[in-house]
Amino acid sequence: MAERPDAHASAPLAGFAGVTRKILERLPLPGNQELMVVEVTYPPGGVAPLHRHPVAGATYIVEGVAESAYGSDAPRQYRAGETLQDRADLPHTHFRNCDPDRPLRFLTIYVLEPGRPYTLEP
Repeated sequence: MAERPDAHASAPLAGFAGVTRKILERLPLPGNQELMVVEVTYPPGGVAPLHRHPVAGATYIVEGVAESAYGSDAPRQYRAGETLQDRADLPHTHFRNCDPDRPLRFLTIYVLEPGRPYTLEP
């Protein structure tokens, strides 16, 4: 597969102060879809604003402890080696790096139309 120029670029994730994302894999799929594997890093104590995802995704915690909740669910912690699922079109009401001293690093894997953002305002 030919690599796109931005395939390994790191850039701030819009609306998330101090959060970076690095595209590790971008694989074209039939039906104008792409499989994306993205490494995301949250700064110590970093908190996401209220947002949503247009499609479901799988998240694998590489390093650190994350706390996440959707809709009216109570927040739950996820540690390195654990996975959580991003839920489609449901408000992601809570997501944070639980460690005030170290970054949180995770991989998110999802399928979406090329160029369509994975994180949207509510």
